[in-house]
Formats: sequence, structure tokens, C-alpha cells
Amino acid sequence: VEKDPRQVAVLREQAKAHLASSRMIGHTDVAGAFSLAYDSIRKQLTALLLDHGFRAKSSGSHAATGQAAAKLLKGFDRDAFEWLRLVRNATAYGSDKHPPAGLADLEDAWAFFAEINDLLEQSTVGAKGRQG
Repeated sequence: VEKDPRQVAVLREQAKAHLASSRMIGHTDVAGAFSLAYDSIRKQLTALLLDHGFRAKSSGSHAATGQAAAKLLKGFDRDAFEWLRLVRNATAYGSDKHPPAGLADLEDAWAFFAEINDLLEQSTVGAKGRQG
């Protein structure tokens, strides 16, 4: 797809807003807060892909987003994202294989968002250094 810096910025702002909302309701609505935290992560990764001219579509797009992020972002923990995706699905749809999100899962999601931000910042700093 065509790179769209404006949409990348929109997705990143939405991701930050979702995370802030997740933190506000985290101790009263763990399931809702986890869904928001997961969406904040997914939107950060979607912005990363779009910034490189990619977009995951159709069935399996969340898993594909994680796989693509692992190729684009050095240090990205694809297994951790996959685990979060499975917990999100169990929380949203129910599952015999995975329990819904608990408070520890929510805190892990918040930490994972911070890790992604750190990786994105390192990636941006490294890219600017190579250009200059």
C-alpha cells in the first residue's frame, strides 16, 4: 500500500489514547482494559507496517501484523505478541484453551506497549543516524 504519514500519526495517537484509557479502567474492568491495551499495541504495529508501505488484511491479519513487525522491528518479541493475541481472543470470545485476561496479563500488555515504544524510538534514532 502507499505510505500514509497522516494515517500513521492518527494510528499512533489512537494507540496512546487506548493505552491511557486502559490504565484508567484497569482495576475495575480488566477484560475491557486488556482489550484496549491489546488494540493500542496492534495499532502501534499497524502504524509501523503502514509507515513501510504494508498493511495486513483479511482473516489472520492480527497474526500477520505480528509476523511482519518481527521482520521490520529489531528486537520485537513475536512470541509475546502472539501470546497477547491469544489472551485477547480468549477474553473477547471465550476459549477452552486459554483463560481470559487477568490483572497480571493486563500489566504485561502495558509493559509490552512500552517495550514497543522503546524499540520504535531506537529504530527511529538509528535511521536518523544512518541518514545524517
